[in-house]
Amino acid sequence: MRIRLVTLAGDPEREAALATQLSAMDDVDLVFRCVDRVEVLAAVRGGNLDAIVSIGAPGWLDRQTAEEAAAKGIRLVGLADNALEDERLERLGGRVLEAGVSAHVVLEACRATVQPSAATAASVASRQADGKLIAVWGPKGSPGRTTISVELAVELAGGGAEVLLVDGDSYGGDVLQLLGIVEELPTVLWASTLAARDSLEKEEFLGNLRRASPNGPIVLPGLPRSDLWAEISDLGWRELLSFCRASFAYTVCDVGFCIEADSSPYAPSGGGRNRMARATLTAADRVIALCRADPIGIKNFIWSFGDVVELADPEAVSIVLNRVRPSERREVTDILYRHLGRRPIAAVPDRPQEFARAVHNGCSLVEERPNSDVRAVVRDVAAFIGGRVKTVGLLSRLAGTRSM
Repeated sequence: MRIRLVTLAGDPEREAALATQLSAMDDVDLVFRCVDRVEVLAAVRGGNLDAIVSIGAPGWLDRQTAEEAAAKGIRLVGLADNALEDERLERLGGRVLEAGVSAHVVLEACRATVQPSAATAASVASRQADGKLIAVWGPKGSPGRTTISVELAVELAGGGAEVLLVDGDSYGGDVLQLLGIVEELPTVLWASTLAARDSLEKEEFLGNLRRASPNGPIVLPGLPRSDLWAEISDLGWRELLSFCRASFAYTVCDVGFCIEADSSPYAPSGGGRNRMARATLTAADRVIALCRADPIGIKNFIWSFGDVVELADPEAVSIVLNRVRPSERREVTDILYRHLGRRPIAAVPDRPQEFARAVHNGCSLVEERPNSDVRAVVRDVAAFIGGRVKTVGLLSRLAGTRSM
């Protein structure tokens, strides 16, 4: 049986010698001799490939490429000249051979079915999550995703939990602006790049970021420019979410409004621009689906809600009404139940002046108006998803009151 393979030139001299031997064999089709990541990804995605032979461990051979090849049943065989190459190739899930073996030995390794290595299994096990990932989603039309994400993260952190607030909107997040943070901080692009390389450490992560307030959540800013979405790889985002869940009691992620399936012309981001939101909803332990309580907001929510429950566990999705007038809450609840068969768990009252004041002062509503009825509702949502929240008594509310 003929076997189709490509070689990777981690060591150009050794690769040239082995490629010559492999191409001379009757039952081998040497499809390509790859010198960079773009070439090997093109070969993997082109189909009809049986194996990848990596001579050495080139730095551009990353986990996303290895995972994508494995998903297609393409075997990875590596020839290592030292312990560092050996370890790196094993971590990528490859069958590792000594550098001096013959082409026939390489070919037999390519034919064999390779099981994931112990190092790979240990790496996966080490990333098992303990915390909860909370996705805050809402359809187009400014339903208040970022505002509620901030307030929810602040409430969860106020109960003593270690909380991370992630700006995961690939269309342009506003978390930093909402909190009045003007300093330059590393973003989700930095974090996902390190996560894809399996080199993101919590100590470094915390050292490079800051809190929203002295006892508030850690903030991971979004993309500095919305056109940089293509620089975040599918693997990098998935690994970042796993890292966050494993490192924090709660990760609150503000996701983009658009969750339709799309594709991308860029190799690292095969899932398209919406993949960050889609992956977050799929991975989330709890989804807070926001519905702005006006005719346009309700229409947009009803039209989009079906896509949410296709991606996320339907039992994990909870509807929260936002910007609700007391006289309209029952009517909006009845409309949603009639169309979706669901009722909201909470209704955030419409207090534009309070939010405007908080934004003007660069802080959360918890800090600006700790006695606000908005805060009381968000606290209830935090408790609903399992958070420990502080009880604010009468004297505390009076002491926290500020004149508007």
